[in-house]
Amino acid sequence: MANILQVTTPNLNTENRNVMNPQDPRQGSNAIHNPVDPSRVVRADGKEGDQTGTNTQDTLLSVINYESNYGAFIKGLGENSNLAEAMGRMLFSGELAGLLGTEQTEVSALMEKFLMTMQMDSPEDLLEYLQGQGELQARFKGEIFDKFRTILSQSPSEHLKEAVMSFLKGYNNYSSGEHLLQQMHSLTDDIEQLLLRPYREEFRQLADSMDWDAANGDTQDNTGVLNQKLIPFLSAYISRTHDYGSVREAAMLLIFHAVRYQNGEKGQLFKLFDALAGDREFQKAFPGEGEAQANMEKLLMEGSRETRPVLSQFADNLAGLLLKGANGHGGLENVQQFYNIMNGMLINESVYLPLLHFILPFQYEDNNVMSEMWVDPDAKREDGEEGRRIKLFLKFDIRSVGKFELIMTLQDRQTRMQLFVPPALAKQERKIQLEVADIMKRNGIRIGQFFVRERVRDRRIDEVFPEIREKERTINVRI
Repeated sequence: MANILQVTTPNLNTENRNVMNPQDPRQGSNAIHNPVDPSRVVRADGKEGDQTGTNTQDTLLSVINYESNYGAFIKGLGENSNLAEAMGRMLFSGELAGLLGTEQTEVSALMEKFLMTMQMDSPEDLLEYLQGQGELQARFKGEIFDKFRTILSQSPSEHLKEAVMSFLKGYNNYSSGEHLLQQMHSLTDDIEQLLLRPYREEFRQLADSMDWDAANGDTQDNTGVLNQKLIPFLSAYISRTHDYGSVREAAMLLIFHAVRYQNGEKGQLFKLFDALAGDREFQKAFPGEGEAQANMEKLLMEGSRETRPVLSQFADNLAGLLLKGANGHGGLENVQQFYNIMNGMLINESVYLPLLHFILPFQYEDNNVMSEMWVDPDAKREDGEEGRRIKLFLKFDIRSVGKFELIMTLQDRQTRMQLFVPPALAKQERKIQLEVADIMKRNGIRIGQFFVRERVRDRRIDEVFPEIREKERTINVRI
């Protein structure tokens, strides 16, 4: 019979056996490890809370809850700190050759279109490109939002504060109309494939009755189709087939987007603004009724699709390209690279990151440049300071020169800078200071302090912006 339990005869020779005798002082201390101390709270494993590991991740996590949402964000922020480097390899080291070599003309056309958006022929083109990307990222900007910030910073009444926040939420839904339509369009395509075959044709006809190119704020017709046709059809399908899996999950996500889309209706946004205009505290910031109405019209125009810069194609093309690569169209050996880039971008756009994040790759004067920037438009001010303070952290890699890092604060048109340069430029400190000072002077900015140092290591985001880690002390449990 086979010895299934792997029973063996014990070795009777005990002199050479590797057995630990707890009573033998030569084989270790007889002290009790991890004793229970009822006078204080200890970790579940009995270890001291202030122990620090040698691993980088131990440093990143420090005292945060390992199972909290914010802890997962900090951990991901540390693991994806090389996003710019990964994108630089993808764009400038030939890793996309696999995409260009595929037989799928759609992918090749997308790749060529994306690379064209990165080529800059003049300083004016480069400036327009950088400003365009900034406009895409900073949605709540402009004079009217500056006044909203002023109102909220002056401790307004609860009624006015609630009215302002409701308007901002409505404007966010309004300006996201195009994006929400794209999300729902993609979801309907996925749901069609998940449905049983007899139901697909009817669902496709309902989905085709949607106007997927509707302007932001023009939501009434599409809302009618969603509430009266698409969503009831899915509800009846789930009840009839008892499909409580992928179809129901996709339907719930469709409903979530549909609610936001409906709340972005233009007429509803005007009602929210009218509720604001009747408040006395609000009227102090917007003294003239005509001025407030003009600001509102300007705001709606800025949030419409027609006034978006052409450079918005950059984000769409990049997202499409990364999706193709993650699906294996650039070769199975490159899937992980595309996935890492997508994951890094999502981490840097997390709701937990209180910074504006920009990814700015471009080609200028035969130089391939990969840059990444974080901006805090309302940085913490020191005691006695009144003017608005802006803090910036810029990383850029000029492939033919090396890696740079810039930490900069701007307040009352005066700046403080720390520039970290490649070793080859470390001895040109004086020349760099003079040239940068001249650039700042031409733009009306005074330099209060400027250091040029050799770059010897990568700086983390939470190192430059330590306020990110202050939230570790809060209770935030993942369920």
